[in-house]
Amino acid sequence: MPRVYICPYWKWEEKLSVHCEGGRICFPDARMKREFVCRYCAHLPGWERCTIAGAWGEYYERQ
Repeated sequence: MPRVYICPYWKWEEKLSVHCEGGRICFPDARMKREFVCRYCAHLPGWERCTIAGAWGEYYERQ
């Protein structure tokens, strides 16, 4: 079943990486990537606890 990415800063994914407005996040294996994505990128309120998403949120609030 495909994941639904809910983080507003997410852009796309590759085999062992995720791309967001914060850049490219690389993982050593598929399990670590899956756990990260499920914990942050595709989870509510998980994405709100991601430090990368938090930094971008603060940046946009200043604009």
